[in-house]
Amino acid sequence: LLFPLAVQADPAPRPVLSEIVTAAQARQRAFPGVIAAEVTADLAFQTLGRIATLDVNIGDVVAKGDVLATLDQVTLIEDVEAAQAALNGAKAQAELSEQTLARTQQLVQRNVATLAQLEAAQGSRDSAAAAVISAEAALSRASDAARFSTLAAPMDGIVLATNAKPGTVVSAGMVVVTLAGQTGREAVIDVPSEFLALLPEGAKFTVRGRTPAMPPLEGSVRLVEPVADAGTRSRRLRLRLGDVPAIYRLGSLVTATLSAEAPEILSLPRSAIAGTPDAPTVWKVSGEPRQVHAIPVTLGPALEVRVVIKSGLAEGDEIVVRGVHSLTEGETVGERIE
Repeated sequence: LLFPLAVQADPAPRPVLSEIVTAAQARQRAFPGVIAAEVTADLAFQTLGRIATLDVNIGDVVAKGDVLATLDQVTLIEDVEAAQAALNGAKAQAELSEQTLARTQQLVQRNVATLAQLEAAQGSRDSAAAAVISAEAALSRASDAARFSTLAAPMDGIVLATNAKPGTVVSAGMVVVTLAGQTGREAVIDVPSEFLALLPEGAKFTVRGRTPAMPPLEGSVRLVEPVADAGTRSRRLRLRLGDVPAIYRLGSLVTATLSAEAPEILSLPRSAIAGTPDAPTVWKVSGEPRQVHAIPVTLGPALEVRVVIKSGLAEGDEIVVRGVHSLTEGETVGERIE
């Protein structure tokens, strides 16, 4: 008996998850930041002392030369008087030692005093002379401290912080007031360290405020701070903004995105990468019926959960991003659902 051969039905197209390659991913990343001054100054006294007055508060606008804080002048004058008295005493002791040495030299010539006594007198004279030099230096320091008892603004600016109060004893170099210059504003943003590898030379950003009344600004990278944040491992970028409308106040919250003029950067999720580390591939969907084909690619730096594709793909290609390790060359996949 002859039986008809069974006709094997074509397998149903395999459903997959895919993504259309686009360069918009990197440009659409928005990074929060704030408006800051291009120039800030940490102001401190050059000497130890007790703060007598501190007449500025956070947000105050000051002009160049305005007195911001002073030290207790009475205490400083007392230090000068004490140093002067110490110098006078050292000079008197030095004069007495010089006279003692002269008398001892005469007695040695008459064989009345010994050489040991002469050496002792010379040592006393040298020690007294050194004490005079030390006292003169102390008086100079006290006099300088009295002259440095006033802290003045080195430029027109806005007070950002005050780190002391009247009555506080401050050491030389301790920051008392932080001042922001009136001219020059910049945007400060934090980006993942991996993102720096995507920034082209002279990268441009579009900076936007939090309200419709704040017009968009164009900024360029002025500085990439060399040290990453210890907690977040992010890197800080400072964007030069040029002329900034007054509505962008210091401390205003902003967001920054790469300008549309930035070169195209293609990226895919890490899950889309198949093959081996030495020969990475992706599965490209093409043709009719829709089939997958392994395409070799060159990988660039990683960007969080995505990876940059340096070559092998073009914008608009459809790439499988899930289940890539179970596909076979030429396998038919289902229709794309938007």
